[in-house]
This record gives sequence, C-alpha cells and structure tokens, in this order.
Amino acid sequence: MTDRIHLFDARFSCRIGVPPEERAHPQEIVLDLAIAKSLRAPAISENVADTIDYAAVLSLLEKVVASREWVLVETLGEAICAAVLAEFSADSVRILLRKPAALREKGVGAAGVEMERRR
Repeated sequence: MTDRIHLFDARFSCRIGVPPEERAHPQEIVLDLAIAKSLRAPAISENVADTIDYAAVLSLLEKVVASREWVLVETLGEAICAAVLAEFSADSVRILLRKPAALREKGVGAAGVEMERRR
C-alpha cells in the first residue's frame, strides 16, 4: 500500500514561456502534488515531526517557482520534483503542473505536464 500527501490547486505566479515576450509578465501556474511516504508512524504518534509538513512543502514550492524565469513548464516541473526529493523523506513525488493561460485564446482550459520521480 502506498500512502500519499497531497496539495491540490496550489497557485503561483511566475515568469514562464518560450518567447521572451511571454516571460515579460508573470502568469499563473497551478500545481497538484502528491508525495508518496508511509504515513503509519504519524498516524500513530500524531506528531508532525513524523510526517511531511504541508506548510513546509508549500514554502519550498514558492522558493523554487520564484527562483528564476522559466522557459519550459517541463524544466520547472523537474526542478520542483528534484527539490521535494532533496528536502523531504519521500519515496516519490508526482506533480500535475498546469498553465491556464497557455492556450486560453484557443478555448483550452490549461496546458501542462505530469511528472513522477522516484528516489
């Protein structure tokens, strides 16, 4: 059995896009994140030190997103996955990273990438 910690619809503003003019202004990205880790110990102890603190994850995500301009959503996704695995005792991390404005003028709700990385 695999346990997971989730963050849904985490919203960030960053400069991201292939052409420089797209990166000229910040735009919204939306992230769903799942961290695989056994939750048996914190379920028994009720001690946050035995789990991964949601607020600490969110803080890390904010730092990664704000750390630079991004050309590709794929590059940002890879950086997010690497940072989560480096910072927390997770077996794996899975993300769905969406750019709502990417194809809005063509009637698409969002474009994005889904990635999973394991330790």
